[in-house]
Amino acid sequence: MNVAVGGVNGYFPDGQCGKPWSDTSSRASNDFYNTRGAWYSTWNYPATNDSAMKIDSVKVWSLDGSEILVK
Repeated sequence: MNVAVGGVNGYFPDGQCGKPWSDTSSRASNDFYNTRGAWYSTWNYPATNDSAMKIDSVKVWSLDGSEILVK
């Protein structure tokens, strides 16, 4: 699981919300990291974990349709 930082599939269009990489970049994740001075302070970490990704549970289905709950 991830937040798709540096994703180049068009899910997060270029030019929106100060996105610091381009979908045409061959080094998109590096572009994101190299601009951390612009976004890191907004994460308010480690003072809080308000922006941390927190997973409560994950559901996985097998090909036969039966459900498996992973905690």
